[in-house]
Amino acid sequence: MKLNIITLSLVALFTTANVTANEEVDLDYLRATEGVSHSHAHIQRIGGEIVDDPGSKTGSSWINSTLSNIEETNRIPLKKGHGFHVQLLMFKLPVETKSIQVSMTHPAMTLPDGQVLKVQSGSIPTQTGMGAFPEASFSYTLDEDYELVEGDWVLTFSHQGDELFRITFTTYR
Repeated sequence: MKLNIITLSLVALFTTANVTANEEVDLDYLRATEGVSHSHAHIQRIGGEIVDDPGSKTGSSWINSTLSNIEETNRIPLKKGHGFHVQLLMFKLPVETKSIQVSMTHPAMTLPDGQVLKVQSGSIPTQTGMGAFPEASFSYTLDEDYELVEGDWVLTFSHQGDELFRITFTTYR
């Protein structure tokens, strides 16, 4: 019973944490699945500006924007500036974990250069969370016309080849 009380205390504390210094997503719930506590939400980007970013698929990125939590849901309307957010607290990973991988499979979208994109992946940093467990957050907003595609967006989070967590968001008109 002692472990359950500690875990519940950590979960209660974790739900009040900010996502990152640049994101102000107010998450008021948390779920747990096989050693990973998670929260997810429909978010909306507010403000900010687009800047050139040669490292991105599109050549540009948003800076100085704020993310606002709309509601707890896996359904995301196809509107520019709307998207999804996932926050993870990983009880099974060592505290010194520096990053995890995320893979996002989504409906086919045709980029401005004609390339058809169905999968995106990368590494996201972790931070020491509540109780010295690593935590990570991932946000994605639909900002371009070609991103406004209806269907399932499946996010898979992993560490050293082991799947930690998977979640599906569905975009709709």
